[in-house]
Amino acid sequence: MPETFSAAGNRIPPVFGTSIRALGELRRVVAGRLTVAALVWLVAGLAFSAFVVWGFAEITEEVVEGESRAFDRAVLLWIETSVPAWLDGPMRVVTALGYYSVVLPLLAAVSLVFYLTGWRLSAVMLVVSTAGGVFLTTVLKGVFQRARPEVIDSGYTAGFYSFPSGHATVAVGFYGALALILAYHLRGPARWTVVLLGATVVLLIGFSRLYLGVHYPTDVLAGFLAAPLWLVSVGGVYALWLSVRGLRAAEWRRKDGR
Repeated sequence: MPETFSAAGNRIPPVFGTSIRALGELRRVVAGRLTVAALVWLVAGLAFSAFVVWGFAEITEEVVEGESRAFDRAVLLWIETSVPAWLDGPMRVVTALGYYSVVLPLLAAVSLVFYLTGWRLSAVMLVVSTAGGVFLTTVLKGVFQRARPEVIDSGYTAGFYSFPSGHATVAVGFYGALALILAYHLRGPARWTVVLLGATVVLLIGFSRLYLGVHYPTDVLAGFLAAPLWLVSVGGVYALWLSVRGLRAAEWRRKDGR
């Protein structure tokens, strides 16, 4: 085994020399693959992930400690006194878009179309985003067991617990993710039109739950963050798995080259 020397000319023990060469090879591999664009996307992704986790944790803490009651009640009372009553019908139609009985058949149909079109990764992402968000929200509802609000009497009723809003989670997990996937495959004005429509549907579904008085604002905000929180968790596990696999591959290449 050839000897390794430091920049000052001092002899480095073989075991340390092997480690240094391995780190140097790994650094060259990473530097070759990590472009400026990839670095920007990595930083943006980490910042977004941190914001999602922080935002969900902050809302949850305020709800658990009861600090959000005044805000929740004030917003619902403002909606009751300020929003026109003729929106009752349209809001019931909009809120129906968030029911699992509507979303799950749409998810199956769109995923099948994506798969047959060749957008297999997009189909998987849409299923993971929607189904995982539904699962996470259901678990969180059972954990927090927050009762439904009794501030607005719209004649509309909803079962199970209130926090976080399942409709808001489905809105982001399915309609929001669908809009982003389509925007990724589209070009020009069509891309931004799809993004705008997706954002509009998401916001309207969330607002419909407030208008009908079956959710607090903090329920909806937490629901909006639940789907990204699920994707952040899944993405973190996937990134960790890729990192471990990459390190093992680099180690195997190093051993084969000895």
